[in-house]
Amino acid sequence: MVRAFKQHKQLDPAQITPLDRLAYLGNRCMGALTYQPDLMHSVQTQAMDLVALAKASMAVIRGEAAQVLESLRIHGGSPGGARPKITLAFSADMKYCQSGYVDLPENFSHWMVKFRDDSPVHGEPIDTGRMEMAYAQMARAAGLEIPKTHLLELTVNGTKEAYFAVQRFDREGRQKIHALSLAGYAYANHRLPSLDYAGGVLPATKKLTQSNAELARAFRLMVFNVFAHNKDDHSKNFAYLMDPVHGAWKLSPAFDLTFNHGMNGQHTTSINGTGEPSFEDIKQVAIKSRIENWRSVIEEVRAGVARWAEFASQCDVGASRTKDIARALQGVDQRTSQGRF
Repeated sequence: MVRAFKQHKQLDPAQITPLDRLAYLGNRCMGALTYQPDLMHSVQTQAMDLVALAKASMAVIRGEAAQVLESLRIHGGSPGGARPKITLAFSADMKYCQSGYVDLPENFSHWMVKFRDDSPVHGEPIDTGRMEMAYAQMARAAGLEIPKTHLLELTVNGTKEAYFAVQRFDREGRQKIHALSLAGYAYANHRLPSLDYAGGVLPATKKLTQSNAELARAFRLMVFNVFAHNKDDHSKNFAYLMDPVHGAWKLSPAFDLTFNHGMNGQHTTSINGTGEPSFEDIKQVAIKSRIENWRSVIEEVRAGVARWAEFASQCDVGASRTKDIARALQGVDQRTSQGRF
């Protein structure tokens, strides 16, 4: 965004206002919000070259590119997050893709593709996309609702790599669905630890959705984040969708589920006041939030996470990484097994 403003509007970073940034997004926002006038309006091309976009994202991360590819700027949208990603549309067989900002053929749907940060300092392993795919399968086995996912096998700069793609839950065909992050709902700073599950995530979910079923889904997500060692559970990684017919809110499908050490080895969202929860902490959150059948939820999630090696093998995650994650998951299981029923 900063490079695009410099190139097209001759603006330095200090000159870019919040309104400029909203106008930059225009109709490319997540959810159903749009901003007018579109400050950086460009003609949308239908054809998409994923390999070129992947190369462009690497160049931007490395600081090698003099300017961002126009297609990468357009299709970047506003997904946010640390890793480069784009929004686009795929055919039902995932063989063809095009811009998501033009009218879609009947057999196309909206997706997001995550590239990899391969910078020298904070670079991610080449099997990062495979690992996230394995986590998506593990989450499904644990009973979480996960959007459709797919691994895109590409050859970029002479190296074969798989990129993680996930179907967007804020789109139904050509219809935009209102989406609200917990960070936006609670005015919480997602960059810092600011919420607790018992005092923030779960009561906010119950208040917004007015549903015990949605509350139970949020609790299951918490349990999965604990057992799956996903400590990057900040307030923007929880979201809600509005039913376009009835106007009721519901918890979105789970997203951004990966192996993550968090800040200083702690969960970003605390569990019963701690970033390293025990079984008793999980139990106290369940009791405070009046979660029914919470014991069954814990065991179902535990059983799904126990299949990590199976899913890692299916997705061709590297052997070393598979073992490292398995060791960490076993440590969590042992820490939370005290006082088990």
